[in-house]
Amino acid sequence: MTSLERLFQPNFAFAIVMALALSQYAIFVAFLFGGSPDFVFGGDFIAFWVAAREVLDGNLTGLYAPDGLEAAIAAHRPGVEVTGLTWQYPPHASLIFSPIGYLPYEIAYALWCALGLAFFASVLIQTGLRGRWLIAALASIPVLTALNTGQNALFTGGLLLLAVTYAKPKPVLAGLAAAVLTIKPQLGFLLPVLFIISGYWRAFAVAAIASAGPWAMSLAIFGLGAWAAFFSFVGAVGGSVSDGVMPLFKMVNVYAAARLAWFPDLVAAALAISAILMAIAALVWTCRRTEDPAWRYAVLATATLLAAPYSMYYELVLLVPAVLFLLQQGARTGWLVLERELIALIVILTLLVPGPSVQFGISVSFITCALVGWSVFRRLRYAFSAHKDGAAAQIATAH
Repeated sequence: MTSLERLFQPNFAFAIVMALALSQYAIFVAFLFGGSPDFVFGGDFIAFWVAAREVLDGNLTGLYAPDGLEAAIAAHRPGVEVTGLTWQYPPHASLIFSPIGYLPYEIAYALWCALGLAFFASVLIQTGLRGRWLIAALASIPVLTALNTGQNALFTGGLLLLAVTYAKPKPVLAGLAAAVLTIKPQLGFLLPVLFIISGYWRAFAVAAIASAGPWAMSLAIFGLGAWAAFFSFVGAVGGSVSDGVMPLFKMVNVYAAARLAWFPDLVAAALAISAILMAIAALVWTCRRTEDPAWRYAVLATATLLAAPYSMYYELVLLVPAVLFLLQQGARTGWLVLERELIALIVILTLLVPGPSVQFGISVSFITCALVGWSVFRRLRYAFSAHKDGAAAQIATAH
């Protein structure tokens, strides 16, 4: 047995995952009690909590000003210095987040993490994950990153997995999950393709109808002014991405990776459009060959992060079910050439994201996601080829 084969033995692999998790929590505790001037307890959660307080105070529209969120943070969390944070969520998402504003900040953050972890875990359990597989998933670096940054990736990841997994057996549940996912519409832009190409019309209809409820409620509560301010600000944010003002090194998608690699804006935009078309083609190709939701989710999740106009490093948590599926397939049917090496590299890269904070260079997050996508494609091609050869063999035997 080689050292790499030993690395992928269940007991040893599980021990490595837990050791990596403990090391990351040790780093978090060191920052928490070390008094680092750059450390903000709760990370980006401060944006959600402050936005919720502003919504409860009736000041949502002001958050969409260029410095609106920073001014609100200064008002609600005096003494905390945060720069570069903006509120880019649509008004109906602000309405959904608003209840956390009733709680003190520290309690709200603890509850936010607990609910996110519990929701993601419950969805994984519903997809059949149990025992050490489940523990390994929850202890993975992307999950810890989502918790430490205070982001909502555990919620959005669970919603996306629900929408794909239950599109056929429980279309109402899948449609509701897709509707709630409109809080981050860029992460669900491939779901209509999945629903339509697969003929999941009930899930599509439920998603469309259920989405209208929160939108109408936010319109009634906040008025047209909040939505107008949101769309105006989103347009300005899009310009800041193309101008390189946004932290491109933290982004996953093809466009940001191309800009970070010093490609001209027109070339990066062309590559981004190509990525969207390829993402749609990959999903259609997969859906026409298998109804297995695990395969479909693996393709959709990687394609979404690579092609979405805005995807960040903490959203790599969407890839956790896909990587676990690859591991299960390898353990069950045997490993492909260099497959274990690629998965080991992916795990190592998750320790390095988002990467160096430079304006030009290599996007670590993009490479991580691209490697997952390539590994999924290789597995799919092997599975479909093996299935085809098996079917041909059965026909030859029958004759």
